[in-house]
Order: sequence, then structure tokens, then C-alpha cells
Amino acid sequence: MAFFPPPPPTHEDPIRAQARGQHVVCALFVTFAFNGCALQVWEGDGPISRGGVDWIGMGQRVDGSGNPLQSIDGLEQAANGTAPQLSLTLNGVDSTVVAAAKSTDPDKIEGRDLTVQIGFYDATIPGGLVPLGDLLTLGIWTMQKPSFTATGPTLRTITLPCETLFAQRSRAPFGLLTDRDQQRRFPGDLGCQFPPKLVDRDVAWPRH
Repeated sequence: MAFFPPPPPTHEDPIRAQARGQHVVCALFVTFAFNGCALQVWEGDGPISRGGVDWIGMGQRVDGSGNPLQSIDGLEQAANGTAPQLSLTLNGVDSTVVAAAKSTDPDKIEGRDLTVQIGFYDATIPGGLVPLGDLLTLGIWTMQKPSFTATGPTLRTITLPCETLFAQRSRAPFGLLTDRDQQRRFPGDLGCQFPPKLVDRDVAWPRH
């Protein structure tokens, strides 16, 4: 099976465009399958439409210069039984974004799917991007608990680690101590809903 499938009738083949000397560029497209909603972003600046989806640009700069303020590390194929971790980092966000991320219910993030795709464009004409082929899926990961760091008075960073299915290959099905797995083991049991709410909180133990 070819990695680059035949392009649709309205799109040109990116390989042929590159062979003719056209300026071919690529961009990553990420879909966060949050519980109750999906968020589609791409690594460029501003909104863009591709594949019938309106993607939000995550490359906006808050300092007016430098590279886009995000990174995706660990985008590699699993080999020799390894389970590489994918890490998405968003830098330069303000305290409002961090507060919103921290207040999000962990069950909406942890254990949910994250899909990374790649799309090609013909950038021969300055200021224009012409789609080449369809979006290609590079892989599907499982989102873990995000972390937050602060540098100086204003710079904030959000990091979201993601794992492949191979990371839990030695664990029994529904073997995690999470509300999601607990509901699959014992539907209606609420025993695992409370622990995630204890993060960064002080709990007063009752005295009788």
C-alpha cells in the first residue's frame, strides 16, 4: 500500500508537483477528540479550511517575531517494540488560557484520542497555498494529563503528553484506575470520580 494515495480529481499529486520544481510545503493538522467536542488545529497562522473542516491556526505569535509558539515532539513510528511518547507544547499563552485548561474536567482529556495528519500545499505563488492531495493520517495517540509551567511574570507553557496503544500493551483491558475504566468494569460505580479532583487541593479529613 502506497503511503501517498491517489489524489482526488480536484487536487494535484504532491510528488508530481515537487518533481516539476514547484514549491511544495507541508503542515501538521491535529484533532483533539475531547469528551463532548472535538478541536481541530493546524500549525500555521490563522484559520484555514481543508477536507471540509475549518482548522484553527496555532502558529500565532505573541511576541511579534520568532518561530510559531508551539512544538510537536516525538512524532516517530514505533519500532522494535518501543512505544514513543508524543508531546505537544504550547508556549506564550496567557494566564487566562492556563486557568481554563486547569479547570477542565480531566475525564474530558485523559484517555481521549488525538489524531495527527499531514497536508501538502503548493506555495509557488507568493501569499497563496493550493492544496495538494488529501490529508494523510500519521497516527492516533491517547492523551494523558497536561502539565503547566511558568517562566517569569508572563510566559506560560502547556504540555500535553500522548501515548500510543503500545504503551499499555502489558496491562489488562480496563485495568487503569480511572473513572472511564471503572464504568466499564462496574457501570454506575462512582468510586473513581473523586480522585482526579484532589489534584493541587487540600482535603480536610473529618474528625469525629
